[in-house]
Amino acid sequence: MSSRHQTEPSTTTATTASDMQVSRSIEPIAQAFEWPANQPPDPFNLTLASKMCVVLILGDPSIQPTVTYFTSGWSPNDVIAVTTPSFQFIVKLPRQPCLSDAVLTCKAEAMRTAWAAKHGLGPKVLFIDPESGGFAMERLRGHTLTVDMIKSRLPAVMRLLRRIHTTAPPKWMWRYNPIAVVTNQLEAIKSSKAMESDKVRLIEKIISNTEKTVKGHPWVLCHNDFHSHNIFLQPAETRFRADKLMAIDFEESDLGDPMWDLAYLIVDLELEQAPHQMETLYGVTSDERLRVRAYIPLALAHCATWAAVRRGAWVQHSRELMARSKGVVDGSNPA
Repeated sequence: MSSRHQTEPSTTTATTASDMQVSRSIEPIAQAFEWPANQPPDPFNLTLASKMCVVLILGDPSIQPTVTYFTSGWSPNDVIAVTTPSFQFIVKLPRQPCLSDAVLTCKAEAMRTAWAAKHGLGPKVLFIDPESGGFAMERLRGHTLTVDMIKSRLPAVMRLLRRIHTTAPPKWMWRYNPIAVVTNQLEAIKSSKAMESDKVRLIEKIISNTEKTVKGHPWVLCHNDFHSHNIFLQPAETRFRADKLMAIDFEESDLGDPMWDLAYLIVDLELEQAPHQMETLYGVTSDERLRVRAYIPLALAHCATWAAVRRGAWVQHSRELMARSKGVVDGSNPA
């Protein structure tokens, strides 16, 4: 679950590096993915984002950019759009730069995003700030996909996913284990009693079943947060060229099981009861199909535990996801 930021703004407020003291009046960009909890960026981050783009990238401090921010919710990073008459940028900066972990996390995302850009998988990274860990990217022309848009473009989306999985990873990437992620979130839930005991037992059953089925899987480059809001459509510039799909938000990108990415997208599209078409389009083997089917309830549990930990407005969402998990576990084999 991560920030969504490549959508078109409908309202902006002009702000320069010299008048950032009034930056709290800047409005969030409309139509961005809305989370139940948001807060505006700190004025320091708005100033730094402007400086990174107009001074350090463009080399012209006289430029007066328009600075806006996106509702990035539970992401540890602020997502800021900087627009000049000739260029558009997206800047990510740690929301709490005083915390060393926040800086390291942002630096890690910057490294992964820059690496993905070099392989044509995501937007270009134009500058990385070594002190804050923040980074500036090109702002892509286009928009993220909706669930319906993905369903109408499944072959192209599956080709993008296979491109990610067949790209040789850098040696410095870590291993991402979704089972461990869900287990850790479940432990937090147990400590805070944020979920009913029958749901906790169901998740424990899902974890156990998944561990047995996916043991010994290959480790390849994975996105690890591959869902509709992290798939970006660039419209063709002319009628003689095809639209282009690419991924965004590589903060979770590491080595993993490619079938986790596939299962996660299946759940995002609410196709957990009918995954066969996506499995076929991806070209899964019989062994991979078993792993996809094991990961599907785990993906639902992943989202449900993530929501339960945050409580508040997320509680109902967590309950809905757990109902879907139970339907998969209790039901017959999906089509």
